[in-house]
Amino acid sequence: MKFSLKQKRISSFSFQRNVLAGLSVVLLVVVVLQTVLLFFRSEKIIIHPPELKESYWVEGNRFAPSYLEEMAAYFAHLLLDVTETNFPYQSEIVLRFVDSERYGYFKTKFLEDLERIKRNNISTHFQLVETTIMPATLVVELSGELLGYVAGKKISQDRETYKVTFRERKGRLFLVGFDIVHSSKKEEVNHEDTHVEDNN
Repeated sequence: MKFSLKQKRISSFSFQRNVLAGLSVVLLVVVVLQTVLLFFRSEKIIIHPPELKESYWVEGNRFAPSYLEEMAAYFAHLLLDVTETNFPYQSEIVLRFVDSERYGYFKTKFLEDLERIKRNNISTHFQLVETTIMPATLVVELSGELLGYVAGKKISQDRETYKVTFRERKGRLFLVGFDIVHSSKKEEVNHEDTHVEDNN
């Protein structure tokens, strides 16, 4: 009787041992798989700026579309809402985010823009209306109304579209281009030229 009971206990212990061993093997495989997958996956960083309501994610060379939109709008504000007083400071902020290969170009352009602003006593204000985001190419197009002023007096209001181009470096976003791609002012000039040619 005691021998039979002892055999049952041994069998029970053997079963428990086998179950625990099997579970340990499964857990070991899972840990190994997770470790291997970590080598092939970029870490996702959640960014939640204190002054903004929305958080953003960054994963390797991929960025949340809302983050691209927010950064493009921020640069548009710094470069298009300008006066003779604030442009030097705002352009210096932009230069902190410019890609190293494009730093010289932007620096030269900002100096030329500042000279033009001072010479003509002009200021501008950009009212953003529409945004088109292309996350795969890190490009954002901003469309809106650009208001121009001379000595505080409004002299123009044109529909403008700007292409903001970024580049990823080590999980960070850098500015490589801020170019105008469409302007109602240019359309008006072209239309006037065509009209004059037709009259001749």
